Amino acid sequence: MKTYLGIDYGKSKIGLAKGTDEVHVATPMRIIANDSNFENALAEIVEINAIDEIIVGYPLSLSGEVGLQAREVDEFIKDLEFLGKRVHRQDERFSSRAAVSNQEDDASAAALILQTYLEKL
Repeated sequence: MKTYLGIDYGKSKIGLAKGTDEVHVATPMRIIANDSNFENALAEIVEINAIDEIIVGYPLSLSGEVGLQAREVDEFIKDLEFLGKRVHRQDERFSSRAAVSNQEDDASAAALILQTYLEKL
């Protein structure tokens, strides 16, 4: 069984969700601040939850192009290398923001991103 961490990246907040390939259900976890301490917070979450792989929402444009937001996420993904975990990009064009009516609920958006990934497994 693998345990996954879903991430909805934002400039000020990072939404987190957890799921496994055993039950294929993603659950919102929490939101952490995207500040100078986010690496420590993520490292602790990855260790405590025995995370095997990370799924990051990838904000392609509606036409599928890599724009400014996707390039920001690419930089964020580079910042995650210190965790030593495999990181996957999950197209979030039609899953995260569109399905979350309250855009403040970044943990729910992370769960939708992860759920989409788990359903593809």
